[in-house]
Amino acid sequence: MYVKISIISLFALLLVGGVSTQSMVFGDPAFNVPDKYSPESECSLPDEAITFSLDKDVYQLGDEIKISGQVIPAQSTNLADQSKHNVYVTFPYAKSIFITPSDDRTANAQSSSTYDSDNASSMEQTTSLSILDTTLRIDECGNFETSVKVIPLVFKNGFYVLNIKYQHAEVQTNVFVLDEEIQKGCFKANSFLSESGRCGDYKGDDSDVELSAAPMPEIILTSDKDEYLPGEKVKISGQIKNAIFNDTVELAIESSTASDNNQLNTESVALRGTEPIFTWKYEIPSGASGIGTYSIIANTHLDSVTKTFTVNDESIVTEFAAQKTTESPTLPVKKIIEKHNRITVSQVQISLDEKVSDEQTLLPRVIQGSLFTAARGDESSVNIQITTSAGDCVIGQDSGCAVNDSTRKPGSIYDQVQIDGKNYNVRYSGTDVRLEKFTIIPAESNTQIDMKNWSVSILKDDQPTKFYYKVSYVLLE
Repeated sequence: MYVKISIISLFALLLVGGVSTQSMVFGDPAFNVPDKYSPESECSLPDEAITFSLDKDVYQLGDEIKISGQVIPAQSTNLADQSKHNVYVTFPYAKSIFITPSDDRTANAQSSSTYDSDNASSMEQTTSLSILDTTLRIDECGNFETSVKVIPLVFKNGFYVLNIKYQHAEVQTNVFVLDEEIQKGCFKANSFLSESGRCGDYKGDDSDVELSAAPMPEIILTSDKDEYLPGEKVKISGQIKNAIFNDTVELAIESSTASDNNQLNTESVALRGTEPIFTWKYEIPSGASGIGTYSIIANTHLDSVTKTFTVNDESIVTEFAAQKTTESPTLPVKKIIEKHNRITVSQVQISLDEKVSDEQTLLPRVIQGSLFTAARGDESSVNIQITTSAGDCVIGQDSGCAVNDSTRKPGSIYDQVQIDGKNYNVRYSGTDVRLEKFTIIPAESNTQIDMKNWSVSILKDDQPTKFYYKVSYVLLE
């Protein structure tokens, strides 16, 4: 006769009988992993909750996507919790599907079809990517690996999101599928792609269908004009061509003339659909601070493209611009700004005198100038040199010049330079910029510029340039 005694019953009998037993722990020994920093641990665990790698950067139809990785195993004594054993690999959606000759220009949709590994041509084009979902069991050290077949008609040319989840941690990456022969067109059999090959074997049989080549996806980026005035709005438009797109476009406006961070504005635009379009508007700063060269940048997982435009200060005319106080038009003028624009010659003479307005004498206080280099890439070979009537070089690239480089330093934007025995604060943007700027002002407040004649040389070959300068005359008290 056989007697069945459960583990619990046996344990009770031993206690009743007075037999001492060692302590017992019930759990899954494979997942009672010592702390990864403990010397007792035999596992070398990663720093991140999930790490993984793929075997290739680009896959073709019929390839296998080989995925290998490691997680930090969860510590749990709950035997009913199976999530600690499993890693979930999914392809939730396609970020972009390239439009090919045989494409019906529709994204993958839900379908009840299942994949027949022996007959790939039976797969409907509407089959969902969910058939690729995989559950993997990790080993005692958290390692896992799997491979996913790049199934024709489930996968098309494009970028797909690969998602790996373990417990509450989740990571993603892009998987790129590009079968160049599909993109080239060539031919296909009426049932499916010919067994003899997609390209090079077309014989004109009744079962063969010629396909014309399809262009690769392209990001189109345009603005309504190439040249603007300060204060105008730039109308930006774009399109993702030759692709069914489901992702975000990151837009940015940058200026090479901005004093600090050259990124002026950003925008994130979510797009979805066949060859979707997007629009954006940007308002250029008003006044002289708005002139210069700007770049519009569109970043996507497909590519990054840039469009440039320029802002010329046409709104500033060559005349005396009287700036009167706003309290009353009858008050005397306290400041006059004389502006000169779009000078294309290489030698410019600046002569300072005094201005008389309403029986008030205004004296020169500040000289400011800007050199715009139209030819991109020539910034470093086109520069300003400023000398006094005595021949002293104040700004320039020669070693004898007082200022050679940008004067912007932590806590200061000026260099102090002595000119004819008087201290001046000189501000300079430095070379290798499309808009080279300078400012010269006496270091002592409420004093005028004593040096009456200045010479500005534009050092260049035959590059097109435009020089702007203005002199501020003020009523000194």
